Amino acid sequence: MWKHKHYRNTLLIAALSACLPAAIIGIFVYIFGTANIEKEAKRTHQNQVSYATERIDSNLSQLETVMAQWSFNLNLTKTYENLDIEKDFYNIQQVIFKSLNWIKSSDSLIEDVSLYLDKQEVLIKENIGIEKFQSRDLLMAYRQMALTQRDIFWTNTISVNPNSAPYMLVVRLPGGMAKTEAALIVEINAKQLDKLLSELEPGGFGSTQLVKEDGHYISLGRDGTKEPTKLDQFVTKVINQQGQSQSEEASIESWQGKDYSISFDKMKRIGSIWTVATATPIEQLTEPVKLLSQLVIYAGCAGLLLALGLSWFGSRQFYRPIRRLVLLFRTGNSHAEGTDEIDYIASEWKNLSRESQVLQERIDTHLPSLRESFLLQLVQGHLYFLSDGEIIDRMEEYGWDVREKTYAIMVVQMHGLYNSEGKFAPGDEQLVTFAAANILEEITSTKPFATSIINFQDLTVGLFVRFERETSKEDIKSTLHHWAGELASILHQLLKVDTTVCVGKSADSIRSVPDLFDDTRKALSHRKLNEQQQILYMDEMMPEGQHRITYPFEIEKDIIHALRMGMELELTQGMDQFLAALQEQADKEIQVRQGLLQLYGNLQNAIMLSGFNPLQLGDGEMLWAELYDMPDPKAVLQRMKDKVIHPYIEELHVTQNVQLKQLVEHVLITIHEKYMKDISLEYCADLHGTYPKKLSLGFKQVTGHTFIDYLTQYRMEKAKRLLLETNGKINDIALQVGYQPPYFNRIFKKNEGITPGQFREKQGKAKEPS
Repeated sequence: MWKHKHYRNTLLIAALSACLPAAIIGIFVYIFGTANIEKEAKRTHQNQVSYATERIDSNLSQLETVMAQWSFNLNLTKTYENLDIEKDFYNIQQVIFKSLNWIKSSDSLIEDVSLYLDKQEVLIKENIGIEKFQSRDLLMAYRQMALTQRDIFWTNTISVNPNSAPYMLVVRLPGGMAKTEAALIVEINAKQLDKLLSELEPGGFGSTQLVKEDGHYISLGRDGTKEPTKLDQFVTKVINQQGQSQSEEASIESWQGKDYSISFDKMKRIGSIWTVATATPIEQLTEPVKLLSQLVIYAGCAGLLLALGLSWFGSRQFYRPIRRLVLLFRTGNSHAEGTDEIDYIASEWKNLSRESQVLQERIDTHLPSLRESFLLQLVQGHLYFLSDGEIIDRMEEYGWDVREKTYAIMVVQMHGLYNSEGKFAPGDEQLVTFAAANILEEITSTKPFATSIINFQDLTVGLFVRFERETSKEDIKSTLHHWAGELASILHQLLKVDTTVCVGKSADSIRSVPDLFDDTRKALSHRKLNEQQQILYMDEMMPEGQHRITYPFEIEKDIIHALRMGMELELTQGMDQFLAALQEQADKEIQVRQGLLQLYGNLQNAIMLSGFNPLQLGDGEMLWAELYDMPDPKAVLQRMKDKVIHPYIEELHVTQNVQLKQLVEHVLITIHEKYMKDISLEYCADLHGTYPKKLSLGFKQVTGHTFIDYLTQYRMEKAKRLLLETNGKINDIALQVGYQPPYFNRIFKKNEGITPGQFREKQGKAKEPS
């Protein structure tokens, strides 16, 4: 379906509608979430640094306090003023070594504790003992340290222990010593200090440092590492810059393509300021939420995939009715590429509406003639094979309201055309009849009952009148009698011709209408000569008697119809039913024989009315006396079949075949001459004086094709010739062969498999020289 433009548009719109909100929300969450995560990470990182700084500061402050207390406990003024380190070994062992050992064990940060005695120029260590200075420079460094004005301070000038931090705590012992000075020197355990610092950066991929304000590193948070890395130097540079700007907030800095969160905090030490700083990769800070982030990403991707799937499914569902419409409209495998289906449907709908309008106009144009032709066939008895319901349905299709009605007949006949005061001349019969039919139609349009006018073209006009079923027969007779006089008077005054109106009987069955018309027309023969206006009433001319009738009139009517139509099977079956009905109804044999002879006479009359000579059909043999003398009714009936029915049917079929062939030939000539016009089966039937069903069956029998198939094929042949022999536009060629352009394209492709344009192109290439 992707090649269909509307489907693509629908799918894209659905996908955008489903995915765009999720994408916008995702981007929004990402932007603000990232910012919040970054902000939270910086805040958390800064809090960690502040907390670690407080811990380190607390440990170092505690150490300073403890050492200050020990400085007062070790009073060398009285005990050690004149201490001889070589002779007074007991005092050194009992007091100094034990004190130094207690000091060392008092805090885990202490790596080593020593006592410097300036007067004796020795250094006493708890784990080594008394150590004399091997170098005068080293002694002067210790002396300088002991002579400082501060009682407690941090320094890195004399630390030589590789396990100690570069800075040590120095505490001068009080006591007022005049000639000598003493100091406690506490070396910090580098591992313990590194451990306190390394908690800030547990992953080992960042940088942690404890640095003095002058830039000297106290600890780098890594075991055995004394020299700073490039990252450590970069961090130091950043915190120096931020220190100058008086900002201690965490910042995000990039180094070698990776983002780091750099945080620091400061603490005051005796006489200086130390800074605790750390740089941690952002990805390490966000590691705890990494799984959650991945889950969010996976959920978002799954949501987008689900949205795309639902968009695809929804688009197919929405497109399905459109596709069905396209398949209904299109004439080939696909419509024009790049055309939106809705535009295509709209275009085809316009074409169909235009064709429908044209067809409706044609129907409206031909409907009056079709109605008149159908009604004429009805009253002439050509529709005897239809039931009441079928006739009513057909008439309702033509716009008549004939259901649940009582049907009445009137026949108007004009005479004295030669005495019409010079208004009409001989040969004007059709004109007079046409004028009378128009006058009657205008008069009847104002009446409360429905009336249809039938123009017989022979100075005779029929009126087919419908009353509501509940109308009584007395009211119908009264209305028709009054109306007959009005019609006769008006026609005589306007046309100046003699007028006779015969009012027929009424019936509730529409199949009785042909007999009512036939009887009413025959009754016109009872008119009086030389009377200008006459009204004839069938009820008065042929009053109903009171005697019981045993003659099956209805069956006889069916037999006469079958005889006229040449249907031998229905005819013989009807005669058998006629005999059975006679034998059932009659009391005596003479009544049966009389009924058969009556049927024989009516058959002879019908044969004569059809244009055949009964005497010639029977080889000059007179059957009346023979039938009259035959005692067996079945023998009489069989004799009638053999000598009357079979010869007539054979002759009729021969005649009908010739007439049918001549009729079809005339219709073929009409098709060949008028194929470019709007012609139809009904039009040709009316033009050649027959009815559509007969023409349809006859056309199929003679040509082997239906009327519409033959007409279509003939038009297609003409169209193909015009396509190949002329350069005319396809729309113009369509009109030349009797089609509207859109319908022509469809019917051409249906018959030829390709469009007219493709046919012209294909045949043109085939004719080009190779």
